[in-house]
Amino acid sequence: MQASRLLGSTIPPVASDSTLKSTDLNKDDFLKLLMTQMQHQDPLNPMDNSEFLSQLSQFSQLEQIYNVNQNIQDLAASQNSSRDMLLAGLLGKTAKVDASDIYLKDQDNISINYDLIDSAETVTVNIYDADSKPVRTIQAIQQPSGQQKLDWDGKNDLGRGLPEGEYTIEVTVNNKGASSLISPYLMGPVNEVVFSQGNEPFIQVKNQNVPISKVFQISMAQPL
Repeated sequence: MQASRLLGSTIPPVASDSTLKSTDLNKDDFLKLLMTQMQHQDPLNPMDNSEFLSQLSQFSQLEQIYNVNQNIQDLAASQNSSRDMLLAGLLGKTAKVDASDIYLKDQDNISINYDLIDSAETVTVNIYDADSKPVRTIQAIQQPSGQQKLDWDGKNDLGRGLPEGEYTIEVTVNNKGASSLISPYLMGPVNEVVFSQGNEPFIQVKNQNVPISKVFQISMAQPL
């Protein structure tokens, strides 16, 4: 809503663009402009009553909108506070989190977990760098159904240590000529909960910072 449209063409210089940071008015700006216009109106040609009432009505509507927005913000802040209180209770518990994307940093070994519904002839773990280039392939043969894991030492196929950075994990199960992708995950105690302002909170598991949206399960059980 622009000031010139709201109060007509008689607004004094005090309401110029150099005074207002934006053409959008909040309820305080609106009231100041209205009072300024009343002070500077022509005594021989005062503001029409209907126009004055119309502007008061607009002010009332603007204040209601402002109050609704403020209430929504307060509600969101209250919900975030309650959420943070609940997340703090995760400390020390065992978390099962998505490991499709992991961050390699000063780590000698990363255990990549996965669940097999049926036994598998071969399980292949392919690891890609941030440019989607394959850097390591790890394979296991004849694994039974249930929870399984393969360890990655942070090296490439040539046995050389890989640089710090983000890597993608892909697990493929092959059985009787058919292959399928399954979700890798990490399991470990929650060592830290970080409440990022304006962003999704995350927890730290196995030295990995994992967004809350990528948590599969929380339990009291000790990880294997």
